[in-house]
Amino acid sequence: MTSRFKSAILRHTNSIKHSNFVGLKDTIRSHIPKTNNDASYMSNEYIHSSFFDDENYLSIIKCLDGGHEVCKDCIEYMQDYNDLLQEHIDSLHSYSKKWKSKLEQQPSISSYNTTKLAQRETVSTPKRCAEILQTQHDTILNVIATYRTQVERMYPNERIGTTHKHHHTEAMKNLFKDARSALCKLSSKLEKLREQETKAHNALHDANIQCENLSLDPTASKIKISNAKDNQSKREDKLDEIQREIEQIKAEYNQEYENYRMKAMNIYEKCRTLEKERLDLLGETLIKFNKVAFSSEYLTEQHEIYEGLMLKLKVERDSLKDLNFWAKTYHVYDSTTSPSSETNHNESISSQTATTPKTTKSYKNETESSTTKEENIQESVAEGEEEEQSQANTTTSTKTKLKKNKNNTKTEPTTTNAAQSNQV
Repeated sequence: MTSRFKSAILRHTNSIKHSNFVGLKDTIRSHIPKTNNDASYMSNEYIHSSFFDDENYLSIIKCLDGGHEVCKDCIEYMQDYNDLLQEHIDSLHSYSKKWKSKLEQQPSISSYNTTKLAQRETVSTPKRCAEILQTQHDTILNVIATYRTQVERMYPNERIGTTHKHHHTEAMKNLFKDARSALCKLSSKLEKLREQETKAHNALHDANIQCENLSLDPTASKIKISNAKDNQSKREDKLDEIQREIEQIKAEYNQEYENYRMKAMNIYEKCRTLEKERLDLLGETLIKFNKVAFSSEYLTEQHEIYEGLMLKLKVERDSLKDLNFWAKTYHVYDSTTSPSSETNHNESISSQTATTPKTTKSYKNETESSTTKEENIQESVAEGEEEEQSQANTTTSTKTKLKKNKNNTKTEPTTTNAAQSNQV
């Protein structure tokens, strides 16, 4: 009864493959925590795999080699920005040149003197700003050149093709292969034993079926039944032997796996150092670039240009001077005409010196500047005062004494009256 029950079980499991082990990496792979689900990581074949299983060490090798693409993108970004900056510089130069030419073509009768100078300063400002930006452009160019040189050293050209690999890639890959060689041999041996185990399971299954069939056959001889049982026993022994060897190899594999983990970690630390060098280089380059491109380093020079321009526009540019300049240039003023500003000034002087005779001295040069004319007016007033005092005091006054301040001139009539009384 027991034999029939066992035979029935074997018949029902005949179609089942006796593969109790689903694979090496499934039995020894450690639990991998869930990582970032960002879409950029979904195409990464290593993202959910253990670094120490199979050939997953290649992830750090691909990381090192893939850094060249990142470096190349960084160079391209900086170069594109610099090209845009150069276009802007060229546009500023052209813009300034265009308006300088148009300014020179303005009618001289309407564009003159300090306002003309203010216009010239204004249209020249874009060119001066372009010179500052050119310095900025050249500095960025040096940053790009330095970074490109370092990247080319880190990722030299391959002899065949246009691919670029990290200059330590092959060395790191060979270290991983050497560290994993013993583990690979055990893994290969374990796979062969599993194949033998599967065959042994199938052979034992057939032997069990044969024994069951013979036990149910009344015509079967004892010798045939005995041989079937011997074969069944041998199949069982062979399977047991293979399974014991598998357990032994698995133990050796697990021990070697731990050794490989330590070796692989040491190699990874070396790769980590190389990767840190690339990341640091990229980060430092971005700092240099952004400092030149977007910091306030060049704003001081631009502010100086602005301050100088405002000085000419607000202080040095004078509409009244320009109007007087135009009037003198086109002979609006003559010996009988003076600017309104000078007329107002003369009226104020006349009101202060109403008791003094007016001088008959005229302007010798009608094209003198307004400042020179004011000095002539002051001199004529002083000469009129001298003539008046000379008529009042003919004995003691001289021209040099008449040039004293008004306080001294007010005391001189008393002195004159005393002298006249002495003469009488």
